[in-house]
Amino acid sequence: MRIRLFTASLALMVAGACAEAADRALVITCAEAGALELSVPDSWTVEESRHDVRMPPTLTVSAPDGTAQWVVTAVWKAADRKPPSTLDEIRTRVARTAQTVGAADAPLQPVPSGSPVGYFFDAGGSITPEPFSMLRQGMLKVGELTVSFTAMGAAGRSADQDALVERLARATHRR
Repeated sequence: MRIRLFTASLALMVAGACAEAADRALVITCAEAGALELSVPDSWTVEESRHDVRMPPTLTVSAPDGTAQWVVTAVWKAADRKPPSTLDEIRTRVARTAQTVGAADAPLQPVPSGSPVGYFFDAGGSITPEPFSMLRQGMLKVGELTVSFTAMGAAGRSADQDALVERLARATHRR
């Protein structure tokens, strides 16, 4: 019995190490606010867009088969930008976004990270573009950055939405 338990534990540790090895670290420069660091699956494509180096970057991270996509934008406090920074402000903004996209009845859920650092909601159906049928949208604090995110997936890809929230909860802000 102990050998089986040991073997199962060892297999889980090896699988976890392999999963981590299949990730790559991204460092997203946020002008005078430092950088956002997070991991993404190695096989996924990453596109960064921004109109001006002083403006927040937007990342679009896509699964190789096109059935899952994450959009992440980090915003920081600047003279012309004052993103939500408290948990109450973030909750209010996420609730307003849910109403705007037609998901006002979707319950807000805290980003799991030990203590709440943000909120998200889940929706689907008519508010997502093809081939997606699920949407998770929210906002959280990563250090001094406020990070908004959208995770879209096709049927059967809810684990990708969970993965984005978990990755963002582990992301770091480097000054």
